[in-house]
Amino acid sequence: MKHFSLFLFALLSYCSSTYAQQVCVTDDKSRQVCLEEPLKRIISLSPGSTELIYASGAGSRVIAADDHSDYPPEVKSVEHIGGFPNINIEAIAALKPDAVIAWAGGNNPKATAKLESIGIRVFYIDPISFKDISSVLRRLGLFFGTEKVANKAADDVDKRYQSIKLQYQPQKPVTVFYEVWSKPLMTTSRELIIGQVIEVCGGKNIFADAVGRVPKVSMESLLGMNPEVIVSSDNLKDGKTIEQRWAKWKNLKAVKEGHLFTINGNLISRPTPRALDAAVILCQQLESVRKESLVKASKTLKNTHKE
Repeated sequence: MKHFSLFLFALLSYCSSTYAQQVCVTDDKSRQVCLEEPLKRIISLSPGSTELIYASGAGSRVIAADDHSDYPPEVKSVEHIGGFPNINIEAIAALKPDAVIAWAGGNNPKATAKLESIGIRVFYIDPISFKDISSVLRRLGLFFGTEKVANKAADDVDKRYQSIKLQYQPQKPVTVFYEVWSKPLMTTSRELIIGQVIEVCGGKNIFADAVGRVPKVSMESLLGMNPEVIVSSDNLKDGKTIEQRWAKWKNLKAVKEGHLFTINGNLISRPTPRALDAAVILCQQLESVRKESLVKASKTLKNTHKE
């Protein structure tokens, strides 16, 4: 009986130990991924994923990343395995990663399906809001066994977001058009972090409810909505400044008033903690428009009283 009790205790201890080591995390395709131990060899397939991996405390485990990953600077020294849509499946397989972190809303689904078909674990993330960013950070922390660093990063995102929101979102709304691309003319709905940045600043994205994340829009519809502000990334690759692109549309309020702004595209388009840096910039830009509007209203009022 004594030997049986010892055997049972040992069996229960082993089972408890095994269970305690196993961690199950749900990705953004609602798939539960269970691990016996933290991941040690990680490959990232998008710039946003890469930034989030580093922010969650697992940057030293990144053995490769896509060609567009350039932040933090350390990632430039790892192997690069192609970019959208043509990642190098063979190179990824040869590196024998413990997992690949993919962007569910942006990576080529055929490529990620191929990775899964050859036995490579793929964990999908798809943050489109600041709440999602902190959620992904916390889950990656569990996935990598870096909860302390990841949870702090997530807490910082939550606190900073709330601070910006309290300061700017209650202000007078400013209508905004965000130019993703010029030919064809493309913008963003609220289903991308860019839309969330606009909203937290008290901006009103005129195409927030458009279908799709990056919808094409007509110039006629834009002229009809006549936004107060036009914003674009500063690295829009068409060889023209934002002022040059919009110079001929002088009837647009944003053009007429000179409310044409740019923001670093890597800051505002990647769903990472750095999107809050973009929010600070945009919020200040929109605030300058509000102040200008108040000054004009005050001058108009004074002139009215004089008459």
